[in-house]
Amino acid sequence: MSEQTVKGELRVIPISVSKAIVPEEARRTTAGEYLVNALKEKGIEVQDKDVFVLTSKLVSLFDGRTINLSTVTPSRKAKILGKLFHKDPREVELIMREGKVLAVIPFKKIAKNPAIWKRMLQFSANPEGTRQALDISTYVFVVNNHAAYLDDAGIDFSNSPPDYVTLLPKDPCASAKRIRKEIMDLTGKEVAVIITDTVSVLGRMGSQDIAIGYSGIDPITRKSGKEDLFGEPHLGGNDLVIDSMAGIAGLVMGQMNESTPATLIRGYDYEPEREDEEPKGMELIAYPKSMAFRSSVLTILTTVWFRIVNFFTFQKWPKDEEN
Repeated sequence: MSEQTVKGELRVIPISVSKAIVPEEARRTTAGEYLVNALKEKGIEVQDKDVFVLTSKLVSLFDGRTINLSTVTPSRKAKILGKLFHKDPREVELIMREGKVLAVIPFKKIAKNPAIWKRMLQFSANPEGTRQALDISTYVFVVNNHAAYLDDAGIDFSNSPPDYVTLLPKDPCASAKRIRKEIMDLTGKEVAVIITDTVSVLGRMGSQDIAIGYSGIDPITRKSGKEDLFGEPHLGGNDLVIDSMAGIAGLVMGQMNESTPATLIRGYDYEPEREDEEPKGMELIAYPKSMAFRSSVLTILTTVWFRIVNFFTFQKWPKDEEN
């Protein structure tokens, strides 16, 4: 029985490498050429509507964003913060250069909670390694950049050569646009490019790959207000396509020693990017900065009002009862 393609079926093709690429090697070629050659070695030809999903780490290597810590001179502020929060002052300096710190998570103190620690060990492949990593990540500085809340500004302190760290691409959408052009020039095919990074998930034990840059693909579906199955207008329908793609690819690329810095997703009939639309890039799907504080205040006030009304009803909250 021959294998048939089902309409809507996606094919996820890992783009693996035999050895880790280093900055010196990245300077001798382009990201687009690197990816196309990696596929050719597998006997895979690029097709129209293919989506290349790349780790930010790979893109940063080709963007020259791998930094030797010996070249970083920490400021007085970085030295003070580093001492207080048990971080290398040079790392703190790099985080400060990437953006403003919105919050500091006392990760090690939180992990000391017996219930949290038990869960962490439950999910650990190496308990001793988890303990050692916890000593390194005592505090996490959260920075809002590229429409995402990034741990330590997305700076990668692992999977890098000794004494090196990797910063996120300066402008991930510009990098995605350049790589897309390189691939299209080499293959003559119409493709899209998405750049991803890994973030913590609020309220959950784990992480998730999301998009921090894209090119050639509409990042969001536009179905809000469309009628549902019963003919009623639906407020939802604005799915973050690029985040869904990032999540799919993240399962294949991994974060450890998988040596799969990129993935090709084939079969998704995406809408093209609207080049003349404003705002552009990740700003298009980011919550407007001017509304962040106002929305937070309104949410807090509304929640307080709800709690007051709920209290004065003098009735217990209903419990879920099985029929």
